[in-house]
Order: sequence, then C-alpha cells, then structure tokens
Amino acid sequence: MKTTTTSTYCQTRHKLQLLPNMAIDLALSENPLNLSIDDLFIMAARVNKKRGFLFVSKLLGKHLPLRPLQSLLTSGLLAIEYFEQISGEQVETKDAIIKGCFSEDPQEIQKAYNLLSGLKLILKNDPLIIGFAETATSLGHAFFDCMENAGYIHTTREEIKGREPVLNFKEEHSHAVNQFCYIDVHHINNKKPIVLIDDEMTTGKTSLNIIRNIHSKFPREHYSVVSILDWRSKENKQQFLQLERELGIKIHTVSLMSGNIHFSGETIEKAEYDYQPKNRESELHVETFNLAPLFTRTHYVSGKDDIPYIKETGRFGISSDDKEALDATCAEAADYLKRNRKGNKTLCLGTGELMYLPMKIASLMGEGVLYHSTTRSPILPITKTGYAIQNGFSFLNPEDDAVIHYVYNIPKDEYDEMFIFFEKEVAEDRIKEIKQMAKDRGIGIVNIVMFSTLERGVDGVQND
Repeated sequence: MKTTTTSTYCQTRHKLQLLPNMAIDLALSENPLNLSIDDLFIMAARVNKKRGFLFVSKLLGKHLPLRPLQSLLTSGLLAIEYFEQISGEQVETKDAIIKGCFSEDPQEIQKAYNLLSGLKLILKNDPLIIGFAETATSLGHAFFDCMENAGYIHTTREEIKGREPVLNFKEEHSHAVNQFCYIDVHHINNKKPIVLIDDEMTTGKTSLNIIRNIHSKFPREHYSVVSILDWRSKENKQQFLQLERELGIKIHTVSLMSGNIHFSGETIEKAEYDYQPKNRESELHVETFNLAPLFTRTHYVSGKDDIPYIKETGRFGISSDDKEALDATCAEAADYLKRNRKGNKTLCLGTGELMYLPMKIASLMGEGVLYHSTTRSPILPITKTGYAIQNGFSFLNPEDDAVIHYVYNIPKDEYDEMFIFFEKEVAEDRIKEIKQMAKDRGIGIVNIVMFSTLERGVDGVQND
C-alpha cells in the first residue's frame, strides 16, 4: 500500500493506493489518542461488488497475526474512551495502557494488560453490550470484560434449531448479510442503555438497522455505537441525527479515529487467485484436544448437527457474574494446552465467530504465540510490500460445509505448530483441507481444539 500525505492538511489527509486502479482518499477529523493510521490499519481489496476495500486492522486479531494481549488491550482502550465520555471521569492509567498496546516489548504489553485488568469501570444503568459478528465478537467481549456492571451478547449468523431470534437485521455490505440475536427477552426488555461494538463504521447502516430493530420491540432512550474506526460521511451522520429525531432517542458514538473517505476505482466481484494450498508433501502430526469438560453446554444446537453450543462464547448472553468463572476456565484450558505445546513458534487460530475464547486462551499459553482468526470474507491477496493480505487459503468449515472459511497471512515456514479452535466437535475427515494448508505452510504439528462434543465425557487426545 502506497501512502502519501498532502502538505496542505499536514497529517490529516492521506491517499492510500490499494491497486493501480483502486485508491482511498482519507481525511482525519478526530484522533483523540493522537495515533498514526499506521498504528491501526493497513488496506486491502475486498472481493465484494458492494464494497471494494477493507481496512485491515493491526489490532483486531482477524486477518493479521498479533500478540493476543494487544487485541485485548485495544478493546480496553475503547472501553476507557467510552467510560470517560459517558462518566466524565478520567482513567489515570490510560497512557500506560496506550503505550503497552502499541509496544513491541512483551513485558511492556503484559504490564499494560495487568493495569487494564485492575481497572473497575462502573457505569450507571448496567448497559447491555452487543458485539457484531463475526469480526467484533472478541472486541465486544473484551470491552465487556472492562465493565463491572454490564451484560454481553454477540450477534450471530448461526441459525438455531427450534428457536426464533429476538433480533433479526441486515449487514448490507457484508458477504453474509443476515444477522441474528438470540438473547433472552428479559435481558433486553428494559430501559438500560445499549452499547453496540464494531471494528469499523463506514456508513453506519448496520448500526442503524439494529437500532431500528431493537427500538421496534424494546424501546429505550440511549444507544451508543463504539468502533475502532469511524468513516461516516456528513450524509451518514445526518442519518444518525434523523433517526434520533424520528425515534426520540440519543445515539452516542465513540471511536479511536474518525474521518471521511472517498473510494475511487472498480470493485472486484471475482478474485483471480487460487486459494487452495499447493500439494506439498511433508510430515504432519495431528492431535485433538477436547476442552468440553471445562465449558458449559447449552440446550441449543444448529440444524446441521446435535452438538450443543457453549455458553461462554456470549452468543446467548453472559453477565458480569460470569466473568470470574470464565477467567478461571480459560486459565485452566490455557495451562493444559501450554503443557502440550511442542513448538517454539506457535500459531493459534480462532474460527469465524469463535474469536474471544481462543484469543484469551492464547494470551495465557506462554511466549512465542501469535493469534488471528479465519473469516467468511474473501479478500484479494497480493504479494507486495505494504499490502495487507499477502497470501490466503480457503477451506470448507468443518462444522458446516455450506460455509467457506478463509485464512490469510500465514507465511511459509514461519510456525512449527498450530492450534486451531472450533466451538464444536469436528470429524477427522473434515479437516483434510486444513491439514493440506499446514503442509503447504511448513507447519509440522496441527492441534485441533474443540469446546463442545456430542457427549461431555472426559478429555482425551487422539494421535494421527
């Protein structure tokens, strides 16, 4: 990605060249933490006729590998910004947490996270925090972790057998449009503020869609939309004001960076790229780890199988009362997997909406661990300096073969071991593509980690 800055606006205007015929003109308007755009994101081209570009976050743990604590710290910065604006109070350790978030020193990162973990951000009226699937499921959950008195749920693209979603709305620009929310009615049928968490607002339409849906069933006065980036145009912001007047509500917005963008070029409907791994023959050791005894089975299943979802993801809602037990469970799971690590350079991969639990566990698995996640979104990989997506692979989701997953930026011969996390039990014959990808990348050990199985049973390890 080529970046140029015009002297007229100093550091507030940028031209980001994605491809020879595709560019973003960006003008910053608010930057409360005085961050550089290079701190937050790098650009890539989407394979999506509705939107041609993607701000690839350096802090989210989705498309780019990072130390997992840095992503948790990013949620902390959003929580601090939101808390300070809503309460009018100042967080004394804010600067140290900012410093750790963007540090390359593992000790400084850990120190910042210890400070964040010691915060007690208490807000009035016990807000309900909603993270958007799939990209902001971990962002929203870790934001919730920073609040002492809140509830959390994330939206989902999963369809639950025998249960109607309480909320149903559209993410219009997405590769997968329909979003659902399966919260228990008594958790939302009240007047508490709602805080929506997303990684980025480009137009804000998704937030407006869910606010309309909530307000038609469970009206209240206060909504907030919190995101790392906010690129709404004047027209988009006017739509927020218009909805406020129409419904008699207040919508508060918080971001780490905001401004306006202008896209020039043509969108890409089909990628001229082979996402299939090459047939590289090498030795591969596969192990399966069953964490089901540690986590809480729900009564909910999909229409695809009878394996239950677990409570701890937040898909069906959790409260502040669940935090202590969840922290202890993640620590126990991490200790178990850490004792079974065989590599020095380890990649932990979340899958789809399952981002927070793998990220939290990875953060406790010791040195030499990087984390990111698979996604449903097709993005165009290009091997060139300064471009966000250097390589990419696709595979059928072992939990639902109607869904294609993509994973990006796994360098060849970079990792000696990979842990890939699935919420539900997956059969050996469904991970062939993942095994081939590992061989292609020179990863000698693949560990399949599952949180729920058909029978709770006892933990076991299968060798391949």
